[in-house]
Amino acid sequence: MAEGTIISFAKKLGVIVLEEYKFLEGVEGQVVSLRDELEWISSFLRDAAVQRSRYERVDVWVSQIRDLAYDAEDVLDIFIHKVKKLKKRNIRGLINYPGRLSTLHKLGNQIDIINKRIEKISTYRSKYAIDKLEDIVSLGKDMTFNKRSDNVVEGDDVVGFDIQSKAVAKMLLEKEDDSLQFTVISIVGMAGAGKSTLARKVYNDVKNQFDSHAWINVPHEFISESLLQNIKDQNLRNKEEDGTPIKEDMGKLLVVLDDVWGRQDWDVLHTDVLKKIKSTEIRVLLTSRYTAVATHACSRIKPYSIEKLDEEMGLELLKKKVFRKENLPDELKELAVKIVDKCHGLPLAIAVLGGLLSTKQKTIDVWTKVVQSVSWQLLQGSTECFEVVALSYDNLPNFLKPCFLYLGLFPEDSLIDCETLIQLWIAEGFIQMRGEESMEDVAEDYLEELTQRNMIQVEKRRSNGSVEICRIHDLLREFVISKGRQDKFLDILGNKGSHTCHTMSRRLAVHSTIEEDEGTIIPNISSLNCPRSMLCFDNLSNVRSLVDKSFYKSFKLLRVLDLGGAAWNLQSLPDEIGKLVLLKYLNLSGVSKIKWLPFSIRNLRNLQTLNISRTGIRGIPGSVFELEELRHFYGNTDYDSTDNEFSCTLVQRKIIDYYYHSGICGAPPQRIGRLRNLQTLSITGDNWICDDDFSQLTHLRKLQIYGVKMDRFGAALFNSIRKLIYLRELYIQWDEGKLQFQDSLSQHVHLYKVTLMGEVEKLPTDPDAFPPNLTELNLHHTALEQDEGDHSIQTLAALKKLKVILFGCDFFVGKRMVFPAEGFPNLISLDIHDLTELEEWNVGEGSLPNLKFLTLGRLRSLRELPDGLRHVTTLQKLSLIFLSDEIKRRVASDKGDDWDKIKHIPILDTSSAKSQEIIAKIQAHAQIVRAAFRFNELGTNTGVANQ
Repeated sequence: MAEGTIISFAKKLGVIVLEEYKFLEGVEGQVVSLRDELEWISSFLRDAAVQRSRYERVDVWVSQIRDLAYDAEDVLDIFIHKVKKLKKRNIRGLINYPGRLSTLHKLGNQIDIINKRIEKISTYRSKYAIDKLEDIVSLGKDMTFNKRSDNVVEGDDVVGFDIQSKAVAKMLLEKEDDSLQFTVISIVGMAGAGKSTLARKVYNDVKNQFDSHAWINVPHEFISESLLQNIKDQNLRNKEEDGTPIKEDMGKLLVVLDDVWGRQDWDVLHTDVLKKIKSTEIRVLLTSRYTAVATHACSRIKPYSIEKLDEEMGLELLKKKVFRKENLPDELKELAVKIVDKCHGLPLAIAVLGGLLSTKQKTIDVWTKVVQSVSWQLLQGSTECFEVVALSYDNLPNFLKPCFLYLGLFPEDSLIDCETLIQLWIAEGFIQMRGEESMEDVAEDYLEELTQRNMIQVEKRRSNGSVEICRIHDLLREFVISKGRQDKFLDILGNKGSHTCHTMSRRLAVHSTIEEDEGTIIPNISSLNCPRSMLCFDNLSNVRSLVDKSFYKSFKLLRVLDLGGAAWNLQSLPDEIGKLVLLKYLNLSGVSKIKWLPFSIRNLRNLQTLNISRTGIRGIPGSVFELEELRHFYGNTDYDSTDNEFSCTLVQRKIIDYYYHSGICGAPPQRIGRLRNLQTLSITGDNWICDDDFSQLTHLRKLQIYGVKMDRFGAALFNSIRKLIYLRELYIQWDEGKLQFQDSLSQHVHLYKVTLMGEVEKLPTDPDAFPPNLTELNLHHTALEQDEGDHSIQTLAALKKLKVILFGCDFFVGKRMVFPAEGFPNLISLDIHDLTELEEWNVGEGSLPNLKFLTLGRLRSLRELPDGLRHVTTLQKLSLIFLSDEIKRRVASDKGDDWDKIKHIPILDTSSAKSQEIIAKIQAHAQIVRAAFRFNELGTNTGVANQ
């Protein structure tokens, strides 16, 4: 991680030289020299990184370099902080000369001190022979990457791979095309998922069906000739008893290439090894942690993604490791389930813990202690687990290492919103510019690469394929926290394993590990090391510190401040928050007692993300419109059911009137068009739309507007949206009037998700008027009809890119709804609920040919299921939620009138758990609608909100 810190800091130095060159006059040479020296050091650190675990002197040297980089970063950030304060005090743009000289003098002296430290540390490299340690480049990698943990789950201990091994064996043996003499089948999964174990089982099951076979553990660095010879040596068919070869041709050959790391590795293996084998046919079984390697090796056959062990199989594996052939004692079964659950179906983790438990007493007290420290036990008590995880981490590119370590800040088992994660990465400075691409796009690529490497788990993807929700396995998270603390990258404040008394880490996360815990105390600044980030995921016990002026003075170098619902009793932010001039990310979401923002917010000119959703803020100071670097702005759009009041109004109608038309103390009125960098805008209010200023936000990617008076501002809104051609997500809720499509949205090629909540006059009759790449559509209260004059359903059915549809409350009015023949050709998921009048639903022949998931909820008047469902053979799951008793009778297994229509569907779900999940979503949508209605009432009856 030290090399990543150095590289990041060196790049920052380069940016500062360009941006502050006028202010640096006199010391720019020293700054450039420091940057160049750090770049040279970072190149050596890349090679030294893998040696840290083998040589203590290397670890000490790398740690000294890291500390030096942190100190240099402190000097630079303090300098930037002072520059910004001096510029703010300038009159007519003139720089305060005495202040400038003093700041430059201090900077020059501090850089001289740092450069001398660099010279001294550099001498240690030769003095202690760090650069002579057995060829740092090759030896370190060979020693590290060639270790194997394959025997952790082998032989009689193999559990839970029967079905998977049959599936892979079928893929390996079946003949797609007689002309193909070379086939590659791949198994992919995260570290410890059992890829090698599964491959070994398949290999043993099918190898006798081949003339020749060979198993190759692929080292990270290998010699092609050696691997080729290894394959020949395993081919006993071609040898006499004395070892002399009979013939070169190996016939039909099976080769397992276990643990291939990179696409270039595959290219070399393919060209210099496999192509040089004489055979009639070659079947390759490849395992890799990197999905991109598998798809690169064979794009026509989808890689087999290894499945986790379920609870039953996990318990069986644990029992075999701990008790062998004995039964699991009844008193330990509950604890065994908890241990398996903590391992999240990872065979390596279960096997390693089983090995550890086999050496301990089989008592409740001992096993309880293990349950409480599963992840720690796995990493600290097992060289296998640590090496497997470290192997994946060490192989990451330097630019991905800080992004991966950052995941350690999130609580255990938490679902991580990727939109938020990307904004945090950008605020932290982890994302490198790449040509003309936006940082968000580059960050999405970083995220996708981590998923391809199976370092993070994808919980949900958006309909356009990008990752929406992810998580990190507990085993990897424990490694990340350990590594992060070692490199002073992060620390966790809380009850479990916390360093609340003393931490020198740059990033702090507040966690609480006990439900009844009253909160976590923020350490005194004297025990911290100029933290750059503080993320609060749980309650803070000393909320008063957040309103204390000294807090903001002490944390003046913060880039990220995320209070995210943690400071529940915080009622206001002090004006001193404006002193955090380096702040790029401010999240107040969920801090419900805050009613306003201080005017000093205008000083946060570097702010990129501002989130005031779910707060009590009923307005916003006009100074926010001066934050021209703002990229993501989340207003308050929630309905507070506890006091039955609409507790949010970002940019309330009366406030906009006030700022737009009257000005403040004679100053020009504030305009939203100043926020030209906005990519996300989530707001309530509408009459500012009539100003052409809104349409200047041409970089918008995500737009959410609530409480629009469509009869007054609908035309202006649509006209503005028509110009926002980079939109990806569009969400509009309105209560008055009807939405009318004045023009085509065919130019919106990036727009993939549209949500409309309100009555629509008519949808366009031409499918080409819709965004060409629309994949997800949510309609609520649109009151569409299906008669001779309205062909809305037919139009929607003709949209070929649609994958996900949610037809919500009153989207359709009428007793009969017809899906036309051949309609919705690529739809995967369909959710229809709360159509009170619907009695009959017909699905035409050939309609919904690719549908996999169908949910029907609260269709009380529906008399029967469509006969056309019997022809939708792709359906995997049908969920029926709160339908009539008649429908329940008709879908009864084997005897219901509709059973023949749905008996081919593998999963029929009528569970209460699913019902509650669906109803919760419905209620959430309804709550937003009620809130928007309530907002418009307030907007009519109230004046300017509190400032």
